[in-house]
Amino acid sequence: MERKSNLGMIAATVVLALGAGQYLQTSTAQSAASQTPIPKADPPPPLRLAAGTPLTAHDPQPIPVMVKADPPPAPAPAVLSEPAPVAKAPDCPVTLDAFAADGAILSLSLTAPCRADQGFVLRHGGIAVTYATNAAGSFFLDLPALDAAGEVSLRFADGTETATAAPLPDMADHQRLALQWLDGDSFTLSGDGAVTTLGTKATVLPMYAQIITLPAPDAPHSIEAPVTPLTCGREMMALAVYSEAGNLTLSDLSVAMPDCDAEGGFVVLNNPVPDMKLAAQN
Repeated sequence: MERKSNLGMIAATVVLALGAGQYLQTSTAQSAASQTPIPKADPPPPLRLAAGTPLTAHDPQPIPVMVKADPPPAPAPAVLSEPAPVAKAPDCPVTLDAFAADGAILSLSLTAPCRADQGFVLRHGGIAVTYATNAAGSFFLDLPALDAAGEVSLRFADGTETATAAPLPDMADHQRLALQWLDGDSFTLSGDGAVTTLGTKATVLPMYAQIITLPAPDAPHSIEAPVTPLTCGREMMALAVYSEAGNLTLSDLSVAMPDCDAEGGFVVLNNPVPDMKLAAQN
């Protein structure tokens, strides 16, 4: 605060000094001009002509000559210049498209030409993950669907949102388990089906997820939580979403991790889906 005050005082002093200098210079010049005497010149001696004696080559009664002056040229017409075109703001829509592919997959395409390398949150079927556009402002993803409506939305950091939907007619033939967590925690889905990992470290608070497609409702599966220096001795949280023929069951998951002397091991939850379904019924 003291430095700011001193700088302000110095700036004000400089402005006042410049103004005073200009005023003193102007007033000194005016004062000097008013005090300096201007010498008076003597009038020219009168020209006397002797009576009746004309000057050589002098006509005492000159004949006036009339000179016709040319009229002044007409002013050129003013040329009205056209105003410079106003630059239009670039048309930068954010467009999210989706279509249903075989296997109950949502193929997503994002076009945002003015949002190159920007992070956003993608939401579908109760989970949310973070991604970023590429250098051209585009993004593409094949997402294992969780609900039959195929609704997807995304949101940028400045609040810009867009959404789309692509119904999936073959969703009734699929069972999937999704698990979502925040950066710092760590989970892995295991089982006989294909596992898709979602999310990148693209925002201030990255969010990740995995989705496993189960070959049957009772197919064996598990959730594994590795014991690492970042996860040991604390509680990890996740959101589990089970999709059966497009019907969703959501459940919070809390895992108490062992002490750090168990580093390198795993905490395993075998077949959590039956417990989720039972909890949903109660």
